[in-house]
Amino acid sequence: MGDRKRRGGGVKRFFGTALLPERRRAAPQRHHELREETLRNQAVASDPNLSVWVSANAGTGKTHVLTNRVLRLLLAGTAPERILALTYTKAAAAEMSKRVFQRLAEWTTESDSDLSSKLTELIGRNPSPEEQRHARQLLARAIETPGGLKVQTIHAFCERLLKRFPLEAAVSPSFTILDDQQRQLLISQAVDAMLGAATADKSGALWAALETAIAYAVDGNFERLLGEALRLCASQKAAPGCELPAARGPLRSLLGVAQDATQIRLTSALANVLSEGMLPDLMTALRQGSTTDQDRAEDLARARAASTAEGRAAAFESLFLTQGKATRARLFTRDFASAWPQLATELLSAQVRFVSLHKEQQALTVVEATLALERLSTDVLARYAAAKARLAVLDFDDLVAKAAALLQSSAAVEWVLYKLDGGLDHILVDEAQDTSPVQWQVIRSLAAEFFSGEGARDQARTLFAVGDEKQSIYGFQGAAPSMFAAAGNSFAAAARQAKRAWQQ
Repeated sequence: MGDRKRRGGGVKRFFGTALLPERRRAAPQRHHELREETLRNQAVASDPNLSVWVSANAGTGKTHVLTNRVLRLLLAGTAPERILALTYTKAAAAEMSKRVFQRLAEWTTESDSDLSSKLTELIGRNPSPEEQRHARQLLARAIETPGGLKVQTIHAFCERLLKRFPLEAAVSPSFTILDDQQRQLLISQAVDAMLGAATADKSGALWAALETAIAYAVDGNFERLLGEALRLCASQKAAPGCELPAARGPLRSLLGVAQDATQIRLTSALANVLSEGMLPDLMTALRQGSTTDQDRAEDLARARAASTAEGRAAAFESLFLTQGKATRARLFTRDFASAWPQLATELLSAQVRFVSLHKEQQALTVVEATLALERLSTDVLARYAAAKARLAVLDFDDLVAKAAALLQSSAAVEWVLYKLDGGLDHILVDEAQDTSPVQWQVIRSLAAEFFSGEGARDQARTLFAVGDEKQSIYGFQGAAPSMFAAAGNSFAAAARQAKRAWQQ
C-alpha cells in the first residue's frame, strides 16, 4: 500500500496547532491560507508512518483526525486487530467507532470516481486501483477479523488484558467489575468496620487518629473529609493502604515544622512571646493613647488575666492578628511609636515571633490531620481490599493499577509483551490530558517495544496522542494534565535512543 512504503519512525509534535479552520471572519486570502495550513496539519497528524504528539484546543477537529488516522492505518494494510485506540469515556469510544465504520460502509457503495475523490482527500494523492479495491473490503475485514478493531476506554482494555492473563496478574479468572453503587456499599461497610474497631480500643492508635481527624474537621464534616482522603488514596494505588506524603519526618520538613514540635509546646511559646514583666508597662503606655492603642491594651489585659496558656495565646492572637488571621498591619498608632519607641520595638518583635509560631502551629495542624486521615484511610482501604478479594471483584482503579503492575512485573512482563507484541502495531490516545500517571504506565509499557530491541522493526509502529491540558476535567479521578507533556518528552527520548527521528 502507498502509505506503507516509507519506513516508520518519524515522530512529529504539535502544540497549540489548529486542526480545523478558525471559525471567525478573515480576509479571503487569510482564510485560504488558514485552511491550507489546517489541511497540512491534518495530513501530518493522520500519517500512519509517523508517531505524532498533538496539543489542540477543543473544537479543532481532534476526533476527525483520530478517525482519519485509523482509516489511513487500515488503508495502508494494517490489520484491524493491530490497532488500539484508547479514549476516556464509553461515549467517545462509541462515537469514534461509529465514525470509522460509517466511513468504511460508505466506501463499499461509492462509485469509483467518488471513492477515488474521497481517498485522494484522505491520503493526499491519487489512490491506486489496488487501494480502491482494498478500501471496499475494509468494512467486512474490520467486522470479521477475530479481535476486531479495538476502540475502547483504557478501563475496558485493562479488563480485557486481565481476563487474558489472570494468573500472571494474580486476579481471579472469573472476576467481575464493581459498579459505583456496589463500590460505595463495600467502602461504607469498610468505614463502619473501621469505626467499630476504633471505638472498641480507645487506647489504640486508630482511636487517636479518629479523634484527631474529627477535631480538625470543619463544621463537623468528618465524613466528607474521610471520603476525600479515600478518593485520593485510591487514585494513587490499588494495593491496600495509601502512601500519601504523610511520613512524619518528610511532611514536617516540607511544611517547616520542627521535628520535636507539639501543639502544647507551640501554644506555650505563643503564650510567652511577651514576658510577664513587659505587660504592665505596655498596658500603661497604650492606655494613654488613642482608641486603637487602648484596644491593644485590653488585649494585653486579657492575656495577663488568662489562667491557661491557651487563653493567653488567644489574647495575643487578637492583639497581633486580624479576625481573618492575617498579620495586623497597624499594631499601634504613630503617636505611640513616637512617645514609646522602645516599647513599640518590643511589640513589633513579639508580633514577628508570634506570626512565625502561629504559622508553624497551623502547619502542625495540617501534619496531624493528614497523618490521622492517612491512618484511617489505610485501615479502610485494607478492609475494602479484603472484601473485594473475598468476592472476586475489582473496581475501575484496580483494573488500571493491576494492568500496570502486570506490564511492569519482571516475572510476567516478557511473556505478556511477547503475546501483545505481535498484536499491536499502533496505539492512539484520545483526550490524553485526562490520563492519570498509572494509566500512562500502561501506555508506556505497551509502546516500549515500539522503539527498542526486537520491537523496533522496519514495519511502521506508531504512537499517536492528542490532548489539551487546559481542558482537563477529571482531576478528581487522578488525571494529571502535566503528565501529557512529560509523557511526550519520555517517548521522544526513547525515539532518539532508538535513532528514530523526532521533530519538535
